[in-house]
Amino acid sequence: MKRVIIFLFALVIALNAQSSQPVTLHHTEVIEMKSVSSGNTYPIFVCLPGSYNYTKQNYPVIYMLDAYSSFGIMTEMQHLLAFDKELPEAIIVGISSEGGSKEFIYNRARDYTPTKVSAENLPEEARLMTPTSGGGEKFLEFIKNELVPVIDSKYRTEKNNRILVGHSYGGLFCFYTLFTEPHLFSKYVILSPVLFWDNHFIAGIEKKFFDEHKELNASIYTAVGSFEPESFQNDWKDFVSTIHKHNYAGLNLYDEVLPGETHYTVISFMATHGLKAVFKKEEKK
Repeated sequence: MKRVIIFLFALVIALNAQSSQPVTLHHTEVIEMKSVSSGNTYPIFVCLPGSYNYTKQNYPVIYMLDAYSSFGIMTEMQHLLAFDKELPEAIIVGISSEGGSKEFIYNRARDYTPTKVSAENLPEEARLMTPTSGGGEKFLEFIKNELVPVIDSKYRTEKNNRILVGHSYGGLFCFYTLFTEPHLFSKYVILSPVLFWDNHFIAGIEKKFFDEHKELNASIYTAVGSFEPESFQNDWKDFVSTIHKHNYAGLNLYDEVLPGETHYTVISFMATHGLKAVFKKEEKK
């Protein structure tokens, strides 16, 4: 009986030891970067292609926002689709956030919004998700002047093949980047962008850009869910329609309303619809 008890005790210890091991995403690492532009610290999640250490080739780089919540979704789907030759292999760079979920909400509201807006001027449903705002310009400076140069120097990258992926406030930031730094990225996946921000600030940015430029060399996939608020969908439809009407030379714009999807279920379309659409032209080569 004593031996049985000892065996069971040892088994419990072994099972507890096994269950405490963390799950790790393959081919990933974390770089801690403190921004000179803003003073904020960003954990940068990097996922390398499976073939990276066996080749000398350069790879496209997918820069994704909200890596704190969505890095696993993006990396696993991108690897699956690359394995099946539906997407090219790519380096994935996820810009994450220090702290837990509370800090994540604060940091993304600060970094992804291009202007400062008081909470009372926001729709009620957006107030809890926007404890601060207005840091978009400094965040873009961090990406352009600090993050991209580090990634390009540390890894074998295709410097003319960068993709920016963002959802919600991240989608707002993607459009802000597109019309203020149009040469920084060549492709965009923009899901459920918050286009009502600051009295449709982005629509004004696009209008000013169009007044000065008739060319926009980019491939863009953008979408909203059919179960998102009607006003939210209408803002998106109006904005996309304007871009189509402006008929920029060099622009490939793919847009769709996703049937039965909500503001959060659209996130899973980052790789499946989004990356496949913006890489479509290259697949045909």
